[in-house]
Formats: sequence, C-alpha cells, structure tokens
Amino acid sequence: MKLSKGVPHLNHDRHSRYFNIVAIEFHIDQLKKIRFSSGTVFKHINKFEDKLEHITKGLSPEELFLEMVEL
Repeated sequence: MKLSKGVPHLNHDRHSRYFNIVAIEFHIDQLKKIRFSSGTVFKHINKFEDKLEHITKGLSPEELFLEMVEL
C-alpha cells in the first residue's frame, strides 16, 4: 500500500499506532521463530495477537492504511 499510495502523513496518535502495530508484529514473528514448545511462549503469542487485533480493529492492512490516512 505504501508503495502504491505513497508515504502517509500521520498525526502523532496515528504514527504511534502505526509503530505499535509494527512492534507487536515483530514480537509475534520473533516468538514464532523460536520454535520452542512452551505454554508460556504460546501465551505470549496469543497476548500479542489479541493486542494486535484490538489495535487494528480487525481491519485488513489495506483497510487499516486507508483508515489511518483518512483520520
């Protein structure tokens, strides 16, 4: 989306939201790469996935991008 629509101009709140999403996705990716079978790891992954769902409101990346640009 960024390549086709260009870099969005976001206010402070939207910029923070964007980087929170990036950080949470990074943590989920790193935990999945560990490939360690542990209840604690699965619990952390689920916690991050729930937090990501809350922040993105369940929107697809395209819909989220458009919402953030409009706001």
